[in-house]
Amino acid sequence: MDPDTRRLVRLVIEPGDDTNNMLDMLLAKKRAGDRKAWLEEKGGLAQVAL
Repeated sequence: MDPDTRRLVRLVIEPGDDTNNMLDMLLAKKRAGDRKAWLEEKGGLAQVAL
């Protein structure tokens, strides 16, 4: 990332929201197996504009 254009944004997660669990699954090194299973199950749902 270009240091001149990158920015830090605070993420606020509401209590009872599944956001924290999802971010952990997507970013944690120890959850690679969970991430792979999730991508195999739901990866085809993405809508990509070409």
